[in-house]
Amino acid sequence: MAALEVLGTACAVVNLTLIDLPGLTKVAVEGQPESIVQDIEMMVRSYVEKPNCIILAISPANQDIATSDAIKLAREVDPS
Repeated sequence: MAALEVLGTACAVVNLTLIDLPGLTKVAVEGQPESIVQDIEMMVRSYVEKPNCIILAISPANQDIATSDAIKLAREVDPS
C-alpha cells in the first residue's frame, strides 16, 4: 500500500490523499494465509466505505467490466 498526499495552498483547493490499495484476490497463493481473500477485502472496505472517499476502481482492459470485483465493490459502497 502506498500513500501520496497532495496539499493545496489556494483557498479553492482541497487537500487530497491518494492511497494505492492492494487488488482484490479470489485465491490464496503459496505462503499466504487462507484468510487473505477476506483480509484484503476487509482492508479495502475500511477505506472505500468512508463518506468522503473518491473511489478509482481499476480493471484490466482485457477483463469484462461486468465481472470486475473492484467495480462490484465500488457499486456496493456507492450505488450512485
